[in-house]
Amino acid sequence: MSKGNPDVSAAKRVAEMFPEVVAQDFWALERQQEMFDFEDDGYLEVFLKPDKALRRIRQLFVQMQRKEQIELRPVSTPKVAAAARPRATARKTS
Repeated sequence: MSKGNPDVSAAKRVAEMFPEVVAQDFWALERQQEMFDFEDDGYLEVFLKPDKALRRIRQLFVQMQRKEQIELRPVSTPKVAAAARPRATARKTS
């Protein structure tokens, strides 16, 4: 049952609200898409005090990505580099 009206099931209430929620989401997505049309040149994100946790988690993600990229880089050893060079072959002289 729906909390607002005990005679209406929760599923029916969600179904009734769905078109309005979709319309609101569509409106928000349109506004976000418009923002992609603006140039990023000179963009500077301004963080507010409540964003402190968000900034910290972003920094942690960046650190984790950098560490992962370093760990995934192939290590070049002299043996590998020497093996990759073409070998000189002796010429037959007749």
